[in-house]
Amino acid sequence: MTFTYKREKVEYTYRIDNIPTQEISSTKDLGVIVSNNLSWKEHIEKTTKKAYSILGCIIRHCDTIHDMDAILLLYKSLVRSILEYGSIVWCPQTQVDRNRIENIQKKFVRYLFYKLNGFYPKYPNYIPYNSLIENVPIDSVQSRFSQNQIQFLKNIFSNQIDSPYILSNINIQVPKPRLRPNLSTFFTLPGSRNDHYLKSPIYYAMQQYNQLVPKPDLF
Repeated sequence: MTFTYKREKVEYTYRIDNIPTQEISSTKDLGVIVSNNLSWKEHIEKTTKKAYSILGCIIRHCDTIHDMDAILLLYKSLVRSILEYGSIVWCPQTQVDRNRIENIQKKFVRYLFYKLNGFYPKYPNYIPYNSLIENVPIDSVQSRFSQNQIQFLKNIFSNQIDSPYILSNINIQVPKPRLRPNLSTFFTLPGSRNDHYLKSPIYYAMQQYNQLVPKPDLF
């Protein structure tokens, strides 16, 4: 597999014992699908498909279960764990992909509301998604992704993730003397014309942390 984000790649046939190897466009590594065009589209598609399948199984088999905590535990254990697995690496950065992931939990919380009240929260009894998750209570999937990114940064600073390479790519902004510190920018984000670098896990985690108000303690 040849990694490139260019439309035209250099064609080359690799051989082992003079036998040509078969070129593939994607492969699964530690449960995460890596594509040759440096996109997470295929992984997100298969993740959402798998999550929907398991969620449907939960809904079908929970008709006789009236313990909401038990149903919620099933969702967190079997569905949300799929959505969050490896999310530090492939965290969706477009609104379209974020909505695709979030829609899975939207379907679940509406079902949970139906189990409690006997009707779905849609027109004419529409209830916003944010109100539904506050009453469950459960965090949005996007919020969980942000929490995982913060925990990722914490683990780096506390040496729970021992990676000099990652640590060397994290730059904390040092305020200049006699200048008021900029509390909104904790990390210094290096400029780059490479769009794929701007979407890298380390850069994206620092960028998301800079946007948080107030900022969680990392030390």
